Parts: sequence; C-alpha cells; structure tokens
Amino acid sequence: MKKIISIILIPLCLLIGLFFYKGSIESFKEYLGEESIEFTEVSINHKSIFDKRLVGKEPHHLEIRNEGFLHIYKYPSKSLAQKARDTFIKKTESMDLVAHKLYVAEDMFIIYEDHSAANEFNKYLSEIISEYKK
Repeated sequence: MKKIISIILIPLCLLIGLFFYKGSIESFKEYLGEESIEFTEVSINHKSIFDKRLVGKEPHHLEIRNEGFLHIYKYPSKSLAQKARDTFIKKTESMDLVAHKLYVAEDMFIIYEDHSAANEFNKYLSEIISEYKK
C-alpha cells in the first residue's frame, strides 16, 4: 500500500511543480541580455534592506552598468510575488530609502534600486520589465 501511495504521490508532486514553474531568473537574465542591458551578478551588503528575505525567498542581485541594481525575488506564483511586494512596502513605509521602483513581472518581484538621476534608462527599464513574458 505504501508503494502505491508513493508511486502516485511522486508524479503528482512533479506535475504540481511543473504547473507552478513559469521560468527562471536565468531566463529573465537572458531576456535582459537580448534587450542589450548589460549587468553583472553581485552580492550586496547583507544588512541592506534590499537583501532581506521576503515571503521565504532571498533575492538575486544584478548590477546594471552605471545605472543601479535589480533585486529579483522568484516565487512559484504571481500572487506570492504580489504578496512579497506588499510585504516590502509595509516593512519600508517609514524608512527613508534610496530611489527605487517596484515591479511584479510574471512570478517575480523585482526592485530596481536607482543610483542615477531620473533619465531615459528608467523609462526604458520599466518598459522592458513590463513586456517580459515567458
């Protein structure tokens, strides 16, 4: 009986996992490369608010050349990514943070930490992230 249950549960778990899987951070990085956005994967100060766990996930950090950072949280669903965005807003509403923008694209919550003055790149990046679909 235990063998039958495990035989049924393993494929069921795999199917559920495939259902919720919509891509990866790697595919998003490939997309950025296709859009000619140059970046390097970095680690940042672990005391930074942009390096905190949100809804059980730690972010991946990409430094965009001369522009700022992308902090990317990958979740199994868009609703969890939205929850992470809401949690970040609640945690930081009383803080004085550097310029940043928040995005939910597919099943990722993305924070763009802007180190430059408002410019055309901000608008371009907003369009690129908004158009990302896997």
